[in-house]
Amino acid sequence: MKIKVYRCLICGDAYVGYGKPTNCPFCGAHDQYLVEASDWEDRNKGLSLSNVSRKNLEKALELEISNSAFYRCAAQNAQDSVVQAMFKALSKVEAEHASTICKLLGIPKPDISKVQVNCSKSDVENLKESQERETRASTFYARAAEEAVEPRVKEVFSALVEIEKDHLELDHEQLARLQG
Repeated sequence: MKIKVYRCLICGDAYVGYGKPTNCPFCGAHDQYLVEASDWEDRNKGLSLSNVSRKNLEKALELEISNSAFYRCAAQNAQDSVVQAMFKALSKVEAEHASTICKLLGIPKPDISKVQVNCSKSDVENLKESQERETRASTFYARAAEEAVEPRVKEVFSALVEIEKDHLELDHEQLARLQG
């Protein structure tokens, strides 16, 4: 098998490997958004946003920054090593979502590391909070995808819905394991 370079159509990041991953290792987008680097094109180039899409992207940026900070806090407070690893990974994924949204908005990415959000000392409580955050994000992104007039914005919000649903599945699995 030959090593290849893939790029994500959602976040734009490159991945080097012997096969296409099932999800983007950076933003979590599903494999249909991963292409060989030679087939990748910058879908943000020349993008003009409607007022509705701009407003929804700005709200999405706030959500992703808050979620990244929450997961960073939850990882620092985690008692269980699997939950800690999951929260650490989710913090990075949510930060990547914020970066992707900034690219769409044409603005610099804010320093998320300075954002502070409260979280619990309990893994179970943080998993429940994560479920609420991911449900809120998924519901909002589905509505934002419907409202988007730009195909690119619709594509990104639709991918985010799928990714946040994956995060909900992780939450459910870990809650079941801890409460089992």
